[in-house]
Amino acid sequence: MLLRVAPGADARDWRASLDDITRRGGRGGLHLTGVPAEDDAALMGAGDALLIEVRGGDPDRLAFALKRAFARARGVNEKTTLVVAADGELLRALVARDVLSYADAMLVLRGPFDVGLDARHVIWLASGPGGFGVLDDAAAIVTGPPIAAEMRRVWRLPDDVTRASAVLHDVAALQMWLPSGLAPVPDRAVTCGSARLPTFMNPQTLDLIAVATECAANAPIVSDVPGAAIDRLDLAHVRLVRVRAGPGDRFAEGVRVVGERALSVDEIVARHQARAVNQTAAIRTLISTGSLTITFEAPGFSAPVTITAKTTMFSGDGPTDMVEEDIRVDGVSFRGTGVPRLPIIEPERVAAAPLTITLTNVYRYRLDGRDRIDGQSCYVIGFTPRDTRASLFAGRAWIATDSFALVRVSAVQTGLRGPVTSSEQTDDFRKDSSGLWLLARSDVRQTYEGAAIRTPIHRLLVIDRQEINAGDYAARRAAAHESNAVMLRDTADGYRYLEKRRDAATPAGGAAAVRTVAGRAQRVRTIAFGVLIDPNISVPLPFAGLSYVDFNLLGTGAQFNGFFGGSYGQVAFSAPSLGGTRWQLAGRAFGIATSYNDRAFEHGRERYELDIRQRPAQASVWLVRPIGARVSARFGYDLTYTHFGRADVTAADFAVPADQVVHAARLGLDVQRAGWQLSAWWAPARRAGWRAWGQPGTSPYRPGQRDFQQYGVNALRSVAVSPHLATRVEAAWMGGRDLDRFSRYAFGTFDNRLRGYPSALIRYDRGGVLRSAVAWSPGRIVRLDGFADAALVHDPAFGGGLRNFTGVGAAIEAPAPFGTLIGVEWGFGFRGVNTNGSRGTNVIRVSGYKVF
Repeated sequence: MLLRVAPGADARDWRASLDDITRRGGRGGLHLTGVPAEDDAALMGAGDALLIEVRGGDPDRLAFALKRAFARARGVNEKTTLVVAADGELLRALVARDVLSYADAMLVLRGPFDVGLDARHVIWLASGPGGFGVLDDAAAIVTGPPIAAEMRRVWRLPDDVTRASAVLHDVAALQMWLPSGLAPVPDRAVTCGSARLPTFMNPQTLDLIAVATECAANAPIVSDVPGAAIDRLDLAHVRLVRVRAGPGDRFAEGVRVVGERALSVDEIVARHQARAVNQTAAIRTLISTGSLTITFEAPGFSAPVTITAKTTMFSGDGPTDMVEEDIRVDGVSFRGTGVPRLPIIEPERVAAAPLTITLTNVYRYRLDGRDRIDGQSCYVIGFTPRDTRASLFAGRAWIATDSFALVRVSAVQTGLRGPVTSSEQTDDFRKDSSGLWLLARSDVRQTYEGAAIRTPIHRLLVIDRQEINAGDYAARRAAAHESNAVMLRDTADGYRYLEKRRDAATPAGGAAAVRTVAGRAQRVRTIAFGVLIDPNISVPLPFAGLSYVDFNLLGTGAQFNGFFGGSYGQVAFSAPSLGGTRWQLAGRAFGIATSYNDRAFEHGRERYELDIRQRPAQASVWLVRPIGARVSARFGYDLTYTHFGRADVTAADFAVPADQVVHAARLGLDVQRAGWQLSAWWAPARRAGWRAWGQPGTSPYRPGQRDFQQYGVNALRSVAVSPHLATRVEAAWMGGRDLDRFSRYAFGTFDNRLRGYPSALIRYDRGGVLRSAVAWSPGRIVRLDGFADAALVHDPAFGGGLRNFTGVGAAIEAPAPFGTLIGVEWGFGFRGVNTNGSRGTNVIRVSGYKVF
């Protein structure tokens, strides 16, 4: 029995009547004459059924409002039967927008009944031709047009209270005589006078039920069950007959087999949304405490840079704020109290998150079976965006089969535009003592394309403790705003730093500090200095320089990176989005003003008379285009110039090569998967003005080597194991065609490093390299790094076949005065060759960095 009320009606107008129906043993519910708001009291306690009547409007907006209303109602009481009522044409539009995954049934008020349903949906029918008909006589329930067993018919009770009470009395009697599940038994005979009556069997009691519309009150009732007791119920226009099965006929109890219907993927998603709506309503405020760890690659640092912080998040009752305390960079405490100079790097916000109720169907969902997460049985729901060009998510979600709570979600972001070309995120949730599932761990892996740098970024947020609806929430949040901690706010444009301000007219301590959203950090200046000790450099080489990075050059969104350090200079730029498209344009150029030794070896022995000096410079430009959520393609052009000169010991008859000018195309494919950065590239090249070089008669010069090719693959993964421990592993394989001494690969001090081996000592045309690093922060003022590298390469100067070159190393980083970070790195190459011919080379680098 449904009470007809208007949306937004005061609960006091109908609550007592609904409770009275339940107290009298009935099943009561509400019939809302319009779509309610999400906070309507009718959704919080509709009873056994909730029917929402829709008369017209925009189908998209109606579907959105109905989904939110039904999700709220199901979240409050999952046993409430939810029904949507509308004309046939409107119902067809609502079915197409998946509203019935949120409801249990639909009621057709008028018009066509073929509205696109399948066997999962129950149809309710309005009794009148133009809507709800009035039930003046309970006999109409029996004498009306037949309907399918899975359908229901709905009437309105008479307005007259006395008449309505009489009808309800008869309906209650009919309900006892005509339970659901009656099965026709045409081979059993029950007659009223000379007329044979339609006969049914109650599968629970095995009684026979017969229905007669024309049977005189005094006509004899006869059945084919000898000695059976016969009951009859006389209504105004119908007679019901019940033939009770005798004790001998009850050879078995009636059995009702009910199979659990498998839920469709849309119904699972709808039930999860109902659970989420209910949980959101239960959590007014939430305080989450834990740790945040961020790792990324940075030029000049020997191991991944690691930033850690103790994190507290305040959610609810306003914007979400994040408090960062005990911030450490590579284990060294960060003492700043203002807004950090480093920018917040994150992709653009998605247009709509998966598994949420949206105005239109943004995602496609599929059921990928079942799985268990830490013992919890889950539905596995796959989702993909309908518009792959939009900034959305594609991935899978694990939803608990018993509570429909979210247990895990793993997804990649699609349609990225900007410097973050790939973003993959996995969130795990944990059940608390009250049955709520809250975020426990968030693991984000991204690829960042900046000016002259491409780096993986790993963010790991671990939540240790959560407090729901804490009584001192406001006071603790205010205390955080008053503190000197670094704070961020979650805004529509992403996370932003909060800066603390106080009214200048208010004396210190006289008023609470005000945190306001700070502007974006756009410029970073760094002084780098140090000394390099390399066996290929005759004396220790000091270096110092200034780096300038602009993340929004001239307000265009382009990035600029410049470094000048005496004899070395570099400039780079990056335009993250050309004309608002997903194309990126970037370039880089560098030059060295001083020359260094290019040593020559034959069969592992140095040939001093073949040594020369070289001074390189290079300029590159390339385009990057993401072609999927995890894949990017790059197209580039390289121009390399190398000046060659004679060394002090070069033989007189040795012809120094002409200055080398190389034009090269570079094609590459980059993939991110499960934290791995995978790259494959190919670079065909041509040298301009290339001519013979070397000693007469023994020169390795070949005219066909004017054109050559280089290609290779690379795999890299950095992992923040904990706030104190980070690891990095890299594997690469390189090869080529028509490579000579000046086009082969070489291990260097800054690029393509092999720990402990001097620059340009090993030149190879094919082979593989494995590099590993571990960074450990045991205390507040120091970080220790360990390295182990191995190469299996073919260097013709050291003989035929592949040869192993292994190196190890260690580094220490610690703070110095004036906010400077000092690092000392040592590497030892077991098979390196010193200038005096001895084996075992040591390479030492001391570096210092100051950001201002």
